[in-house]
Amino acid sequence: MKSIFVLTTLALTLVAGFAFASVQGEYIEARSASVYVGACHFGAEYVEGGKEATLVWNIHEGNWNGVSLNDLTVVAVISAKDNLAIDAKTRKSVLYMDVNTTPEQRAALKDMLTTKRADVLGEVIATQTAPITFAKKDTKYDVKVGEVLTLSANRYPCANCTQPHQIWYKPLTMIQNPIVGKSEVYRYKDSHLPVTWQQSGAENNVFVGDFSM
Repeated sequence: MKSIFVLTTLALTLVAGFAFASVQGEYIEARSASVYVGACHFGAEYVEGGKEATLVWNIHEGNWNGVSLNDLTVVAVISAKDNLAIDAKTRKSVLYMDVNTTPEQRAALKDMLTTKRADVLGEVIATQTAPITFAKKDTKYDVKVGEVLTLSANRYPCANCTQPHQIWYKPLTMIQNPIVGKSEVYRYKDSHLPVTWQQSGAENNVFVGDFSM
């Protein structure tokens, strides 16, 4: 009986592995507060800032529920009543998927994120398609979601280029090899969320890294 149980468990594990194969790629997170800064600046922003974030998953390869997600980019914009570092209860988010994705890919992307990152996204109030571009050159990243969002970011050359005691936040989700960066252009406006921003000047408000889920 024990050997039958072990074989059954192994078979179920293999089936689950095929159904939910690992999805891997690059991740960018831009916050509405500085993640790398001096203590006074951090303290001034903490109470009134940090309530919004943009999360970008640029998928290199993988599939979900048997649907290929290779070379797709999905973007989430999140807003909460208080700083996201302490407020997980009031989070609301909008998911943006490229207009060229198929209905099956959009369903798989939403199911993957709401299954694996539900705590990060909070209540997903809308899923919208838009032209999405993701470009990377050396340490520079450029992301554009239609006319809704523009993010131009530049990460530091290495993880050891910043002082650890001045990195006040952690990425909102688990990533590998996180490196701090700064956004040089960061603006968002859409009707789904009651927030809008247009950043002027560079801010140390970005994390980049690798993800797997």
